[in-house]
Amino acid sequence: MKSKKKLLNLLTIEEKAALLEGIDSWNTNGIPRLGIPKLFLTDGPHGLRKVRSAGGGFAVSDNAHSTAFPTSVTVASSWNPEFAKRMGEAIAEECNAEEVDVLLAPGVNIKRSPLCGRNFEYYSEDPLVSGKFGTAFVQGVQSRGVGCSVKHFAANSNENFRFVGNSIVDERALREIYLRAFESVVKEAKPYTVMCSYNQLNGVFASQNKNLLSSILREEWGYEGVVLTDWGATCDRVEGVLAGCDLDMPGGVWHNRKTIIEAAKTGKLPMHKLDQAVERMLGLVEQCTPKKPKGGGYNPESHAQLSCEIAKDSAVLLKNDGTLPLSGKENLLVVGEMFEKMRYQGAGSSLINPPKVITPMNAFDERGISYIYEKGFRCFYTERDTKLEQAALNAAKQADTILFFGGLSDFEESEGFDREHMRMGDNQTELLNALIATGKKVILVLFAGAPVELPFFDKLSSMLNMYLPGMYGGEAAAALLYGEVTPSGKLAESWPMHNSNTSCYADYNRSANSNYYESIYVGYRFYDKAGTTLRFPFGYGLSYTSFQYSNLSFSQSGETITVKTDVTNIGGCSGSEVIQLYVKNNRGKVFKADKELRAFSKVFLAEGETKTVELNFNQSDLSYWNVKEQRWVLENGTYEIAVAASAADIRLNASITITGEKEAVIPYSADIMAAYDKPPLSIPSAFAELVGYPLPVAVSKSKLTIESTLAEFKRTLMGRILYTGVMHVIQKDYKKAQAMPDSLERDTRMKNSHFVVKMMPYNSIRSMCMSSGGKFTYQTAIGFAELANGNLIKGLKTLLKREKPLPLPDEQ
Repeated sequence: MKSKKKLLNLLTIEEKAALLEGIDSWNTNGIPRLGIPKLFLTDGPHGLRKVRSAGGGFAVSDNAHSTAFPTSVTVASSWNPEFAKRMGEAIAEECNAEEVDVLLAPGVNIKRSPLCGRNFEYYSEDPLVSGKFGTAFVQGVQSRGVGCSVKHFAANSNENFRFVGNSIVDERALREIYLRAFESVVKEAKPYTVMCSYNQLNGVFASQNKNLLSSILREEWGYEGVVLTDWGATCDRVEGVLAGCDLDMPGGVWHNRKTIIEAAKTGKLPMHKLDQAVERMLGLVEQCTPKKPKGGGYNPESHAQLSCEIAKDSAVLLKNDGTLPLSGKENLLVVGEMFEKMRYQGAGSSLINPPKVITPMNAFDERGISYIYEKGFRCFYTERDTKLEQAALNAAKQADTILFFGGLSDFEESEGFDREHMRMGDNQTELLNALIATGKKVILVLFAGAPVELPFFDKLSSMLNMYLPGMYGGEAAAALLYGEVTPSGKLAESWPMHNSNTSCYADYNRSANSNYYESIYVGYRFYDKAGTTLRFPFGYGLSYTSFQYSNLSFSQSGETITVKTDVTNIGGCSGSEVIQLYVKNNRGKVFKADKELRAFSKVFLAEGETKTVELNFNQSDLSYWNVKEQRWVLENGTYEIAVAASAADIRLNASITITGEKEAVIPYSADIMAAYDKPPLSIPSAFAELVGYPLPVAVSKSKLTIESTLAEFKRTLMGRILYTGVMHVIQKDYKKAQAMPDSLERDTRMKNSHFVVKMMPYNSIRSMCMSSGGKFTYQTAIGFAELANGNLIKGLKTLLKREKPLPLPDEQ
């Protein structure tokens, strides 16, 4: 391929416009006459989802086989970023085998609420953890010549309103919480691409947010790669290019290409701006094409074993009265259909088609474990089945120990919609309570992508949280339950007792306007300050052994502060411990969290072994973002270093004096300081002052537009007819799936039809157009809106109007 500069001179405006959009769901446009190849982009965060059809699809039969690794929430619970790197390397090998150029991963969004349906794809509520794991993953993937797309940039914290929502975030929270992981990944791993989110950020869609994409990402952080849209996130294509958004995916929307061509010819889009975007795309082509062995092989079983190793290291032991590990001598009753139909991954765009799955039942049978099994409940439903329940209760009479395999189904948490509550299904909680009432020892093995309420927790004997452990999760569960491996995972998120305990409870998913009232107080930062009683604190996890901390010391060399502590395994078996370093903030002139995670390390210790653990952080990490001075400010004063086993279990501490700035402009009024001295759930007046503008009020617009959601179209007669027609087609697919014979294919088609059914009402007509690959044209979208508003003649004329697009380079 010729140099970028030469190609820019040879490309026509029409070809440049074509380079800035996809040709279908997975491919970018190539320019055959100039030798510029297409690129293939595909999901996903915990494995390669190579769809065989250009139009996409979620059914297992549409996807090539690939390794289903544990999801991001699981991997982060290992507190071992090296696993994220190794996982990235393995997925990249599979990408090379399938000739994939860019992997659409990782997601480093912050977990604002446990109700977010996509939390299983994200690492943590803490930006340090998210940044460390995201960086390691990108470094692993890109070390094999495959590009990454770190996503979803930015403040994409819910699914229900993701296409039209407006995340209203004060600048300090944006900088310190929601952008920090992205900043780490961009600066340290240099991802080939960054994917912007669907939502608006403070009133401007991310795909055309100049402050986000140019001022911060490119000018401040020095990012030189491609920015691409999430699939269908384009709003105004010309404004997007001007803001720094290069690639429109999945593309195929003639309206977008036409507006770029027209704007370039009239000067509305300056040629140097168009050329900057094209040059970045050419740079991506250069990065992807020469460096990797396309079509190379890999060892599927070694990747599956790596998946299993990660699952073992990531599972979190949440309770143990000595029942675990099991001895094999128990009169064991196993209850729960997840024993045979383990939930090992999430639903939506990250769905993987593994060549093999090892369920807990498979692993138990392979070991020759003696047990009685009763389903007790159906894992794809929440309704109770009294016959299954009674069979389980009858079997319990013969057992002394009950293993209950339960959790959340893909019908309760998934991409595309948010959870309505934190509860497990009634079919599980009622049965669990009845089994506990028998007086037998009950052990819960949980499969879920996010925290759940546990009203029965105090009566359990033990609880092992597997999260979503990947294709060999059953093997990992068996090894952990029988003591072949000592649990060493710790939670990378706080577990509240109830959703009402969370920092965003007052506003989460109430409307398309998401007011981030809590500011910097997210996760443990909120619970610490509010004094909330939690089910489990951030960083919590038990082991089959115990650890003792001693001999805390610290030193400073320039910017770097080094903390050392000795950790001793004082228990009866070998195991790994996660050492967490928090810094307690001084009482300065701005509101702050009580403490924040600054470093962590995981170490393996044999029985009786002692190791000295070294943890490092930079003094500048203690800075806060001063909104008045538009810079990071480090306050003078005394801070406390705390070495801990969890956010609530500080083992050793020491004071350190930090020399920062004596004076900086105080950025907040007395009213804001008073409101945020303790984290508020909802103080609109103080929050409005904090964000710097009056809070928008959600109003029902009388006129429907292409920015209206499909659900809003139900307001008018014609709109209801159109809404009903669209939903009928989608629900028809779901009913077809229900009618299929019981199989993995049926289960997959059901849950992904459900995903679309739940997502579609929140989708805007504009996003439906932009994600259709040209099938639902811009003209059709406009006509759709006119019809819904009762403008039948105008709507029909618009629908019937035909405009022939310019041929794409491949078609010429």
